[in-house]
Amino acid sequence: MAAARRGERIGTSAPYGYKKDEGNPKHLIPDEETAPVVGRIFELCAGGLGPDKIARILTQEQVLTPTAYTYRTRGVRHSALNLDRPYAWSGSTVAAILEHEEYIGNTINCRTYTPSFKSKKSLLNPPDKILRFEGTHEPLIDLDTWEIVRRVRQGKRRPTKMGQQDMLSGLVYCKDCGSRHYFCRCGSWGENRYTFVCGKYHCHKEDCTPHTIKAADLRQIVLSEIQRVSIEAREHWDELFQRLTSSHQSRAKKEFAAKQRELDKGERRLKDLETLFRRSFEELALGHLSDGQFQTLVQGYEQEKAELEEKAETFRNEIANRQDTLLNADRFRSLVDKYTDITELTPELVRAFIQRIEVHERSGRCKKKHYTQQIDIYFNFIGQA
Repeated sequence: MAAARRGERIGTSAPYGYKKDEGNPKHLIPDEETAPVVGRIFELCAGGLGPDKIARILTQEQVLTPTAYTYRTRGVRHSALNLDRPYAWSGSTVAAILEHEEYIGNTINCRTYTPSFKSKKSLLNPPDKILRFEGTHEPLIDLDTWEIVRRVRQGKRRPTKMGQQDMLSGLVYCKDCGSRHYFCRCGSWGENRYTFVCGKYHCHKEDCTPHTIKAADLRQIVLSEIQRVSIEAREHWDELFQRLTSSHQSRAKKEFAAKQRELDKGERRLKDLETLFRRSFEELALGHLSDGQFQTLVQGYEQEKAELEEKAETFRNEIANRQDTLLNADRFRSLVDKYTDITELTPELVRAFIQRIEVHERSGRCKKKHYTQQIDIYFNFIGQA
């Protein structure tokens, strides 16, 4: 345990994509054979492909599975080893690779534990028990790609019953209820009729309104916005940065004020509870309350007081430690410099630039030919531009 707390790697084998340094077995170095495979897996996921599709690509290309590769290079057998199918990648294997922080250069210790010496079964540790040490070895994946993949995985959506998934799926939300939009298509429809509709309305029509928008139209809007902001970033960076900074500071002040109001409200209620406690003791002493009634009241007050104090402490910490989240302007500028010729929308482009899309309801009834509809687009690193 002492070695784990010092940040030394305690795993018995190197993660797929790495090998142990011969001069220092506790140190990882890239495996020249498998490191490119890990890089490709992350690139495919950042481009919008799910683990199952990536697994099928690797299988078709006859890339050895991690267990087969380990057996052929080091003679080590694994319970999942199948020598009859050495190229049969599974979606779960790909998904596990996409979750490993080791690929951005971090060492993760105490990820699992065994409940007793009698049991060989490993259980996942809660997050506060996991030990994380950054920058301990050479990364295989850059931080931008890692964060794109995190967003892809967090916003993952199952394909429709017809096996289709739009590149914007998982990123589109209803402005009014906050539900994620549902991608609608039908076998008799042409692609120009595919739509996004509010997920809450799709399931419970009485709870929201459609907020419908055609997928093709939304893709064109997103492409145009990426092109607009990219051009502005390259040609008028100082003006854009000043506007973004001002907007960011305004949002931060509003969030701070809201937290302060919640804290003030909670502290006022705590004072009220102190008064109620004293009155309850007085009523008990005067015989106006039975012991049972008094205990019921006090238990209710104490429970509410404990909840309020915990919430108030959280708000105090947030306010005391609050620092304006810096705009990741440099990272966005690097992104713009990377994609210099944007002519069409691709899954990779979407995941690189777009954090969230919010769709407002149309200005008139859905059957009207002429209406307006506001779309709010939030970019990675800079928010709304």
